[in-house]
Amino acid sequence: MSGQPFGVGSIRLSDGAILRLKILIVDIKETDFSPFGGTSFNVNVTGGVSVESIPDSPRELVKDKPPFLSGPELPRDGWELLSIVE
Repeated sequence: MSGQPFGVGSIRLSDGAILRLKILIVDIKETDFSPFGGTSFNVNVTGGVSVESIPDSPRELVKDKPPFLSGPELPRDGWELLSIVE
């Protein structure tokens, strides 16, 4: 493991938005030993996502849409799933 137990990366979505991802390793415990592959570990992680940039065209498409409030169900009206392209 590197000297810092976290990683930072970016992804580009199909609408051109760029999101920044940060993953932090909270705890690592040795759980088992396998004669075929060495030691097994239980790794506890936490992560976060923030918006780095959004092009103007998606902003215009959603300016009159209701905000998405997190909950157990995905929004249905006026929202669409995006693909990760990079």
